[in-house]
Amino acid sequence: MRLIFAVVSLMAVAAFALHGEQQRSHGVESREVQKFRSGQEYRYQLDTQISSGFATVSDQHAMTRLQAQVFLQFQSERSVAMRMEDIIMGTLNRDVQEPEKVQPMQMFKKVQAEDKHLELLSMPVQFDYVEGIIENIRFHQDDKSWSKNIKRSVLNMLQANLKKRTGLVNLEAIEKEYQDQENMPASENKMFTLPEMTLEGECQITYSINKMSPHNKYNRYSEDNEEDVRMFNVTKSVDFKRCKKIADIRFGPKIEKSCDKCNVEKFEERKLDRTTVIRQVFIGTPENFGLQKVEMVSHYMFKMINAEEQRPMRTIVAGELTYVEAQEARQSRKTETQNMGKEEKLIYSIEWDTEEKRFYMYGDEEFPTYSPFKVVSNKVNQIEKLISKLVNLWSDKVNGIESEATVTFTRIVELTRMCTVEELKQVYSKISRGSEKLSETEQIKAEDIFTDAMSQAGTRNTIQVLVEKILRNEIESTRAVRAITNLKGVPAPSEKQVEILLRLCNSEVAARSQPLKQTCWLTTGAIVGELCNKEITREDGFERNMPKPICHREQKQKFVKAIMDSFRKTDTRYEKILALKALGNAGLDESTMEIEKIIRDIREDPMVRMQAIDSLRRLRAQMPKRIQRILMPVFQNVRERPEIRMAAVSMILSTIPEKQMLDQIGYTLLKEPSRQVKSYVYTAMKHLSTSPVEMEKKLSKHLQALLNLADISEETEKELIRGSRFYRIPFYSQKNQEGLLAELESMVGPDNYLPKQLSARFDALFSGILEKNGMELRLNQENLENWYHKIYESMIEQYSYGSRKQSELRANRRSNQQGSGSSSEEDQERVNSMYSSLNIKKRNRDQFWKVDSDDTTGVEPYGMLSFRYADVDYAILPLEEEILPESVKRIIVSGEKPTMRDFEDLVKIFQGRHFRLQAAFHLLESSVKIPTSMGMPVRMIHLLPVLASVDGHIKAKLSGSEVTLDTNVHPLLTATHLKRVEVWCPIVMTGAETSQTVELNLPMNSILKIESESKKAATWTIKVPETKTQLFGFHSLPHTFVAEQDRTTQLPRMAMVKRIENQRLQHQQRSIDTTYGAQSLGLPLKISGDVHIPRDITSYKKVINTLLTSENHIHAVFVPKSESPKEIVLAIDGQAFIPHSESSTYHRQLKGFYGKAKFDDEYERHFEESDEQEDDESRLNSFLDNYEPRKMYKHQARIQLKTVGGSIQRFGKLEVEAACDERVKYCNAKMALKRSPLHEEDREWEMNTKIQTLYPEYVSDIQELSSQNMKQKKFVAQIESEWGSDRKQSINVHINGEQFQPKQWIQKMSSLSRQGDYKSEEQMKLKIAFLNKFDISAEYKIQPWTQNMFNQYFTGLKAWEFWSTQVQPQHGRDGYVLATLVIDPITHEHVNMTVKTPSERVLIDSIRLPGKVKPFELVRQSGSSSSRANSFMDVVRSYSSSARPECKVDGRQIQTFDEVTVKAPLTKCYSVLAKDCSSQTPRFAVLMKKLSGEDKKIKVITGKQIIEVQPDNKGKLIVKINGDRVEDQQELLDYGIECTGNMVHIDTRDVTVRFNGQKAWIKLAQTHKNTQCGLCGHYNDDSEDVFRMANNENTQDMKEFHRSYSVMDDECREDFEETHRRERYERMNMDDEYQYQQDRQQDREQENQENQKPFEKTDVVEYNQKVCFSQKPVKECPRGTQASEEKEQKTKYICLQRSSSEARQLLREARRNPKAILELPEQNPSYTETMQIPVRCQGF
Repeated sequence: MRLIFAVVSLMAVAAFALHGEQQRSHGVESREVQKFRSGQEYRYQLDTQISSGFATVSDQHAMTRLQAQVFLQFQSERSVAMRMEDIIMGTLNRDVQEPEKVQPMQMFKKVQAEDKHLELLSMPVQFDYVEGIIENIRFHQDDKSWSKNIKRSVLNMLQANLKKRTGLVNLEAIEKEYQDQENMPASENKMFTLPEMTLEGECQITYSINKMSPHNKYNRYSEDNEEDVRMFNVTKSVDFKRCKKIADIRFGPKIEKSCDKCNVEKFEERKLDRTTVIRQVFIGTPENFGLQKVEMVSHYMFKMINAEEQRPMRTIVAGELTYVEAQEARQSRKTETQNMGKEEKLIYSIEWDTEEKRFYMYGDEEFPTYSPFKVVSNKVNQIEKLISKLVNLWSDKVNGIESEATVTFTRIVELTRMCTVEELKQVYSKISRGSEKLSETEQIKAEDIFTDAMSQAGTRNTIQVLVEKILRNEIESTRAVRAITNLKGVPAPSEKQVEILLRLCNSEVAARSQPLKQTCWLTTGAIVGELCNKEITREDGFERNMPKPICHREQKQKFVKAIMDSFRKTDTRYEKILALKALGNAGLDESTMEIEKIIRDIREDPMVRMQAIDSLRRLRAQMPKRIQRILMPVFQNVRERPEIRMAAVSMILSTIPEKQMLDQIGYTLLKEPSRQVKSYVYTAMKHLSTSPVEMEKKLSKHLQALLNLADISEETEKELIRGSRFYRIPFYSQKNQEGLLAELESMVGPDNYLPKQLSARFDALFSGILEKNGMELRLNQENLENWYHKIYESMIEQYSYGSRKQSELRANRRSNQQGSGSSSEEDQERVNSMYSSLNIKKRNRDQFWKVDSDDTTGVEPYGMLSFRYADVDYAILPLEEEILPESVKRIIVSGEKPTMRDFEDLVKIFQGRHFRLQAAFHLLESSVKIPTSMGMPVRMIHLLPVLASVDGHIKAKLSGSEVTLDTNVHPLLTATHLKRVEVWCPIVMTGAETSQTVELNLPMNSILKIESESKKAATWTIKVPETKTQLFGFHSLPHTFVAEQDRTTQLPRMAMVKRIENQRLQHQQRSIDTTYGAQSLGLPLKISGDVHIPRDITSYKKVINTLLTSENHIHAVFVPKSESPKEIVLAIDGQAFIPHSESSTYHRQLKGFYGKAKFDDEYERHFEESDEQEDDESRLNSFLDNYEPRKMYKHQARIQLKTVGGSIQRFGKLEVEAACDERVKYCNAKMALKRSPLHEEDREWEMNTKIQTLYPEYVSDIQELSSQNMKQKKFVAQIESEWGSDRKQSINVHINGEQFQPKQWIQKMSSLSRQGDYKSEEQMKLKIAFLNKFDISAEYKIQPWTQNMFNQYFTGLKAWEFWSTQVQPQHGRDGYVLATLVIDPITHEHVNMTVKTPSERVLIDSIRLPGKVKPFELVRQSGSSSSRANSFMDVVRSYSSSARPECKVDGRQIQTFDEVTVKAPLTKCYSVLAKDCSSQTPRFAVLMKKLSGEDKKIKVITGKQIIEVQPDNKGKLIVKINGDRVEDQQELLDYGIECTGNMVHIDTRDVTVRFNGQKAWIKLAQTHKNTQCGLCGHYNDDSEDVFRMANNENTQDMKEFHRSYSVMDDECREDFEETHRRERYERMNMDDEYQYQQDRQQDREQENQENQKPFEKTDVVEYNQKVCFSQKPVKECPRGTQASEEKEQKTKYICLQRSSSEARQLLREARRNPKAILELPEQNPSYTETMQIPVRCQGF
């Protein structure tokens, strides 16, 4: 943009030079121009114009033209009097190709100005003209500021600092620059820079002085001819980036700085670019001269966002002052200068604008008898008429709220701002008396409109009237809340407005209404913030001229004191947070000391302290260092609560800290004890390190360096991340550097599993300014999980009742069989005795963080939901027991099971009463008025008025198990985005405007019925409007306008507008006239209008420019016809988990799968050799024959849509039936879709689809994945579909998914194995353990139009991936397509695809996926619960179990729930691993002890059940329940126990245990945070608070820690003491843990090597043409060993041809299993060979 301005400026200068010389021939000869001297009168013709339009869009401009004769009387050598005569004004609204040139007056329509205005313009002005500088200006005492400013523009054209006078403006930097220029040689000093007072501000002026030859047509310089020196020109330009003072006036919310070092000038330039260039032609010398001509051009570019950079709104000033004649000043023509006023400066006068702003701020208190708007007549009647008009525009329910309504409301707001208190009361009085033309409803609407208008006006007068009426209860509470809320963002805040609002906040009326009190305090804080906070832009003219700061220190201290008094007086959490939120809205620097005290007070409620940290947010750019000094010690204190530390670091990061501060934050990745804090810091650093925001570039660069140093791998990242996280999702245009940043944040505390703070927000980045918290929704809570837990328990009771009852019956039956002296009772007594012997102290969830105080607020569940807009809190909703309905309270507080009575109580809330809600407000409003070089101000306005209403009723009814909800509501909404540039003077107003309006009219009349008995069903009946209804409208209109002044009201008349035609977009215009829905449902929706379609709808810039610079109109109208239905009925019903034994053999239908699907292996050369299809077939068939699902469940769903009424009945029906086993390993589904005929169809359209899927079996670890080859490791799917009406189409699809490994990865894993790096090898195997290759075959019979549609999609994909696509022609089988998809097993973010069609083979490499994709992971996370799904709650429980913390115990080492590893060998005494220590009757306990060797025994105690698991002599796991061995699988499942292979899963509500006889994995429900005890540690996400002994004391002595949880008796005591004496018990760091794993691995290998014997296998010898196999197995040493003793043996071999299928199958099996003993065909040996056979093996 700066380049554009530079070019424009140079062009203007060149145009001046050429234009001036061309004018000479028909103007005044230079020799006729007389030099200025005393006693002479000089006449000049003034021609100026100001035009507004859109740059580069159109030549159309709205222009104001001024022509006058200017007389300069030199009363002395320096005193000059000026007057203007023959003043003519005109307007123009048309295309003008060169707005930089003054257009002939004949082109303009003359405006008849009032005599009083002409009289003001004709009043004289006296000034001193000293060496070209204008000084000591004195206007007539009756002159007005607007007239003075026009005269100042003439004086500004006369001024030229030819003698290079300094000291005129005190700008030290510029003065120094001038001194440097003075030292330059005279020959080079033709251009210089000086500070100067101009009309537009005190700015730096660049001068260029050039000598001219009056006889030289081309203005060539002549250095030799001294006669030529008597003519020279001066070109001066204003540098607006270097101004000490400007005369701008701003209204509306301030734009705060985004950072401490943001460039103010750079921001102003992005929003408003302006240049002024003046060229003056002088006769004579700089000491004695006359002025021949002055030409002037100014540009003002206005844009809100960077996307408008090429097509901004602009205003151009062009002016000429031309010498006419000079003569002796006769006495009769002397300019009258007797009644002159005080001396003034050349800078633009903001006298009237100051009065306007002060009237908004102080109202009648400062203007008791005189109002700046007194000249505006009949304001009361005008407002009344406009309100009546708006009511009518708002009452049309057929077409909705008309677009004109938003403009009308804006006009009402403008007039309301001009009113005195008495005038406002008169309007209220007139409206309250009513009008015969308005109904009762319209009367209420009119009152609401004026209330909204007064609150939106936001002046001192309107606030006073509003508050008075609220205090007298003349405005109901809900309307009062809305009115006070709208006061945020007043146009001109003041301390008087704050005082009035404080009176309301402290009143009895506010005390009786908590919503009103809350809104009052939040709004007052926001207004104080607007009053006191510094804006990013420079101080405007109003603030500069104030005798003292608008917001001084005493005012800040007074407000802080009022807030803190309120804070200290209250004991409730809500009132304290409300006070802090009000203080946060204010953002006062004087509040930091008080806020710091609250943050550091550990006795204060944690939620209050977190809010205190948040209250610093509006100071992050003003006082970043101060905030960092306050919060960094809080963050670094590891004994501080984690959620407070996270809130502190979040605020620190928002201040964009320096490198040193970031280094301290990054240190937490290495030495942070709290897992939650570490997770939050890591995710925040990761997302901020990729920030696209320009001002965060240094921050992001250093964060990236810190992350690189931390070297966190993908696997480590998964272990690192916890519930506390920070995410940022950019919706951002990097090219335009604008967009939105979505941020999600959660902070989990040590004593809760639900986040203490959860927030979602949008930050806006436009024009280089990052506006934090543009919109935010935040939840803070303490102990709300108590309610969640009650609901969860209630659902468990409701949905798991059957299985629980069955389990209880089995347990009772078992007890009855045992008799009265059951061992179960004895076991329970032993358990109780064991608990007593351990002396485990009860633990409370919050006892570790509470301090000694009387505060008990943290005990009860409490939450707070808050809404924030533009970084200001708007509303707070507390969540506590007192506000809950009784029925809800019984469920979530008391934990009672919901009953029909509870539902009836809830239904009573909706009694069908009619309601009406209405709101009118400005979602956005700002304006700035700037002076122009013509003396007329340009006002730039940005508005977003919104009108919305909804009325109707909602009625609920409960009948048995059926709930009926009758909804009849009619929402209406109209919103207009408006940008406007207007040039104002009291005679005429011109300008340009662009507006975009959205209209919504959505009548909704429906009945919803929900039936909740055996079959869940819902029916939704929607009633169709019976009349023509406009549902949606969009309008955009760029235009220029001219509005003359109404002599009666002294306000502009209705503007005459002319739309702007964007010639660049004409070819993109489209006319739309289409009807949708008439055929399908008989609901014709007519879309009509004229729109411009952007060339690229994905280009943010092109869309914005199209909307702002072209006229668009579009309507969506519902037009019912005779065949249109009266109602649409949507019915949904279904059932789930229905036992279905009939489908238990359906899986065998997949037999022969590979025979039907001939897959083509495109990628075989890149991967490990795979089985051929015949081998796959046999494996699949074998699996299907042996697979017998224990239980099958059927799930049904039916969706039906039909029309009722109308001449044609239409319908659509979808039925889905699926059957899956309880593990969801096999599923089959049927889908039937049917609809009524459409278009030319004669019969119903149908689609029938059958789907069968077989999922891979998951394994427990990598070793199991490698060893158990018979596991089903593939995904298999078969889809058969047929559809159509008259002509049927069909497609059969087969999908095979399998694991493929790149050869280079296999080689790398082998290398790692040889090097002994087993950890890296295992990580690599785990990374690729998923199905990454999918083969798809499709056989189809489809119609040509369907095939064309698929071809278009496929062609689009090839075009999208053009550079990575290879296409080869081929002749394939018609009606058959093969495809192969391979996901990159390394990155998981790319896929290679090959497609073979009948005509071509297409290979597309490296298609980028939207994220990491890892389908069908083959290794299930250790400790995960069973995947059985027998009910809905099983699904919920399985999902919640996956997020549980895990403890791992292998008998020598324990990894705690907080991931701290301790070396603690188990003994033959039971050790408590995990236990509920929240009460004396624990819900669970898990104990384990050592048996012999590596074998262990585990005991899980839950309520009345004692479950014991241990291996027998053969390694088989034995399960005992209450002392009895149980082998029946169904009975075990009833107890939540599942046996799979060598693993036992025990699943309960609180704990999940997985045990393989040697190692245990324990997962704990997060509800037991801070209440868990045992060797698995004190679970609270703090690695420094793990080792709490049974007596609840912390210790670092691991032996004492282990002893406190050991249950000793006489049988195990000796082993316990011996183990403690022999073994080391210690906490292990990461290096120790790794070394421990290496030592354990080496010990196992050494043990295996010492004891291993040679194993037998079939030996394979390969030749070129044949492959030979040993007839009998031969012995071979295991890998890593060698023969220590050998013997000689003769071995016979059988040879087969290599090309035979039998040889290939045997060879594949041998390669797959190197230890395999193959079944060879019966035939004679081919040869015999003597070989050395190992007898004994040993390690290398």
